[in-house]
This record gives sequence, C-alpha cells and structure tokens, in this order.
Amino acid sequence: MVEKISDIPWSEEALFNKAQIYAEEMESYAADEWQYGLWSTFVLELLARAALAHTSPVLLADASNWRNITYALGQAPTAKRFNPVSIPVTEVILRLEELIPDITKEISGICSRHLQRRNAELHSGELIFSELGTSKWLPNFYLASKALLAVMNKDLDDIFANAESAVSMIEAMEDQAAKAVEQDIKAHRQVWNNKPKEEKELSLGQATNWATRHGGHRVDCPACGSPALLQGSPSGTVSTEVDETTGEVIQRQTMLPTYFECVACGLKIAGLSKLSACDLGDAFTAKSVFPAAEFFELYSEEDLEEARAEGRLVYEEDFND
Repeated sequence: MVEKISDIPWSEEALFNKAQIYAEEMESYAADEWQYGLWSTFVLELLARAALAHTSPVLLADASNWRNITYALGQAPTAKRFNPVSIPVTEVILRLEELIPDITKEISGICSRHLQRRNAELHSGELIFSELGTSKWLPNFYLASKALLAVMNKDLDDIFANAESAVSMIEAMEDQAAKAVEQDIKAHRQVWNNKPKEEKELSLGQATNWATRHGGHRVDCPACGSPALLQGSPSGTVSTEVDETTGEVIQRQTMLPTYFECVACGLKIAGLSKLSACDLGDAFTAKSVFPAAEFFELYSEEDLEEARAEGRLVYEEDFND
C-alpha cells in the first residue's frame, strides 16, 4: 500500500521540518562561531531539497534505479537490500534554477558557493567559517533562504528566530549593491561626457554594429545612451507554435537578465539585483525559429548535416522579440 507522500523522508514536509531543527541548532551558536556557519550549510541544502520536493518528490530521485522513483512516491521497497538514492545537491540547485523563475542564476550561484564552503570545511584542513567574516556570506545565505522558502509559500520567520535581523541584512546588501551600481554608472557617464565629439561618434558606431552582430537583448546604456546588450538565463517553460504560412516552428522562452555590457563606454554590470537597481532587470523573450521538418525530425541525420553545412537551416536566436 502506498504511504502518504508527507510521511516519506523526501517529502517537502519532512525536509522542511528537519531544516527547522537544524536552523534551531544553528542559532544556538553566535553568528561568528564556525558551528553557526557549518549548520547554515545543512539548513540551506534541506531548504533546497524541500523546495524541489514542493514541485514533486520524484524530482529528488536518482533515475539510475527506477525503485528510487517509486520510493519518492511513497511506495515501500520491492527489492531486498534496496537503499534509496537521491540526486546530489548540485543537481537539486540546477533543477530549481530551470524550473522556478525566482531561483535565478544569482541565487543558484549563492547556494553553490555556500555548499562548496561546507565541502572545504568538512573535507580539507581549511577553517572556512573560522576565518571568513559573516559579512562575506550571511546576508547572501538569508537571501537564498528567502528565495527557497518563497517557493514553498513560506517566509524567513517560518524557520529563523532572528528573521527581522535577516531582513535587515538583505535590505542593507541590496542598498549597497544599488549604490555601487549608481556610482559605477556615474563614473562611466562622466568619462563619456568628457570625450571629444568625434570619439563619441566613432564609439557609438562601433557599439551599434557590435550590438547588431552579437546575440543578446538590445537596450540603451544607462551611462552613455549607446546600444548595448543584456545577456540572460532561461526562466520557466517554453512556448511552441507553428506558423502555418511559413511552415516554421517558433519557440519562445522568458529570459532573466544576468549580465550587461556596453562597448561604447565600457560599462559592465553583473547580477540581477544590480541590474534591477538601474532599471535593467526586466525579463525579455528569446525566440528561436526552426524549419518544421527539422523540428519534427522529418529529415535524416545525414540530410540535416548536409543542410547545416550549406547554411540552409541556420536560424539565429532572437532576444529582441
């Protein structure tokens, strides 16, 4: 008989409850003690696994053995000496980034770096959390935790006793990021304004050509006004439609900005939080167009290779739909 999913170790409820226990243990130490940092890594992994289980516990199952999938569904083992195996936390983070729009590349990067610190703490002679100041990791830990909790419709005060302090750290970090971006833009604008007219015109022409030739979402630079490019990471599902007039298959996917570059004035900005602070954080759409025969695999692989070599089936991705 299948057990209730809430009763199995890979369920959202079980993982979140364990995260609460570990958070309580974490907060029994002072923030600058190494135990506080180490326990925080355990909390973060459990929150990540609980967030993925919110979609389905099956996503935590190692697919190399189908019995892991039935275990995730709550079914008792059907083979002797069976030990259920879940996916590693690195894969958990990758799946969250692809499935959940709010788990951005920035958030997944924070998670990955923090869990790498745990590996170094446990598997090497490094004293990571004894030597690393809390300002280097604690605000980001709370930011990532907040994003993971939101997936489960929960907030920081559902797990942390010092939730108000956590919110203050996040706000201070975001405020610092906004100020840093504002200063960077101001500095590049000043350099641009001091350039001779002829140099500006030359740089503008180069930027226009560069933004046209390279892939990315075209925007105006906040420092000099020249055409510039935003790069992004896929977020959410892909929509597919068939254009019956042209016989082409069109796919669209939302992209969240991750990186900005202007070759005219040299301004570069990385990270969604910083991009949002200067009004470059809006999502955009990536559009890909495929010949119907290729999309539905109506050609043989030899036909496709020959066509690609001749350049007849090359369609560039459009980020400015």
